Amino acid sequence: MNKFVNGLKEGYWEHYWSDSQLESKGNYINGKKEGYWEGYYSYGQLMYKGNLINGKQEGYWEKYYPDGQLISKEYNII
Repeated sequence: MNKFVNGLKEGYWEHYWSDSQLESKGNYINGKKEGYWEGYYSYGQLMYKGNLINGKQEGYWEKYYPDGQLISKEYNII
């Protein structure tokens, strides 16, 4: 977990809020977010989920209000 290759983030990472709650999790390839990612509000509720290719949203992305209700579901093509 949390490794660097040639100074760039690589592999599976978890990021945390200052209070140690999980903020986001997913993979990096060559320092860019790649694959499935999830992000969370500071109190643990899911904020978003979706896929990234070369750091950009690709495919279906879901975003949520702080109470857990779905805000949007969109399909992105790079």
